Amino acid sequence: MRNNMKPLLILSLLTAVLSAQAGIERSDTKESLRGLNGVYVVVQLVDQQPAGVTTNHVDSLVEAALKDAGIPSDNEPKRSNGDANLSVTVDIIQQPQLNVYIFTTEVAVTQDVKLTRSPRLEGMAAETWRRSLQGITSPDRLDVIDEALKRCVAAFVADYHAANSAGY
Repeated sequence: MRNNMKPLLILSLLTAVLSAQAGIERSDTKESLRGLNGVYVVVQLVDQQPAGVTTNHVDSLVEAALKDAGIPSDNEPKRSNGDANLSVTVDIIQQPQLNVYIFTTEVAVTQDVKLTRSPRLEGMAAETWRRSLQGITSPDRLDVIDEALKRCVAAFVADYHAANSAGY
């Protein structure tokens, strides 16, 4: 009986993840990326780190994608760029009974903003753009996490270029 429950549980988890993903993939504005001349990349791994999923690996993947797209990566946040940070978070939880990893990859832009209703207030940091993907993978297919992260970074690259192209 227990082995019969495993496929049902995996299907239930996958359905829940896909439902959550639909809610996360909301329509964020590209306009907040207009005029952005670079970002400072911050990588954070939360919970578990399976072999091969390291901060250096994730950072290298993101930096390479930005370089290929012609988007400058700053060594530190720059005031002239609104102290823009590209925050990359990979959250991985192992589910030992099913021998799977449940993960979330997120790419977000945080930068200084001003409230239009209170222009005298100092600028403050706020998240202005975000993409997240959730999924489930087995220990022998950790490349699925990389692919989800690449999709989030590709969404940033596409919106960055759309906001900064001459015709936008």
